[in-house]
Amino acid sequence: MNDPIIVTTPAQLREIVADEVAAILPKLADFRRKNEPVETDGMNVEDAARFLTAQGIPTTRATLYNQVYKNTIPYKKFGRRTVFSKKELLTWIEAHTVHSEDRRTAAALRIAESANRK
Repeated sequence: MNDPIIVTTPAQLREIVADEVAAILPKLADFRRKNEPVETDGMNVEDAARFLTAQGIPTTRATLYNQVYKNTIPYKKFGRRTVFSKKELLTWIEAHTVHSEDRRTAAALRIAESANRK
């Protein structure tokens, strides 16, 4: 009960609170960064096979190694390790996806070319 009573103006009180908040915010940001899980983009062959299967492309490790050998899939080599990037795999999937309109357009062009030859 012997706590001293401090008399301040509202402006002084705002300044004190703002200074204290500004002092603690960087500490809170560092604490949060340290405790957040780090999401990596790299995957090994097994993870990449599971990822592609989850994306609707049934893939095995052998298939991936075959595509790496033929250089038909994006990958990186670190020594003997083969690493795949989620972003690059998603881009690769999108580039190799054939949309139904594309097939119809291609078929119509083939029919038109065939009719022009006759």
